[in-house]
Amino acid sequence: MALWSIKIVAGDNAGHPAKFVPQLQEGGPEGLLAQAGDSISWDNTTTQSQQPWPTDDKFNPLPPDQVRLRGQPNSNYLSDEIPPGHSSRPSWIAFGSAGTVMKYCSLPHPLARGLITITH
Repeated sequence: MALWSIKIVAGDNAGHPAKFVPQLQEGGPEGLLAQAGDSISWDNTTTQSQQPWPTDDKFNPLPPDQVRLRGQPNSNYLSDEIPPGHSSRPSWIAFGSAGTVMKYCSLPHPLARGLITITH
């Protein structure tokens, strides 16, 4: 099991959405590359609260009734709201088979989008 951190950084210009930047990886079109069982957390370096939240394939935030509660096996609940300058609680435990892609956004700011791809 690996421990991964994704830094939430301000957009390139004022008014641009925040970006999710995997640490210790180059990132890319697959987002963070992780294995099932890896622990993932987010570090909010922006001046606004952020909350990583699962989306559908078109990056539309899932309604709360489609998000499994934290602490349950194979939960798609990624994190509580993260105040500026803080890290996520709890960490999310990745699950799925190779090729599974978790698409997510920031619930307060849904144009901020990220991906986690399960590699094996």
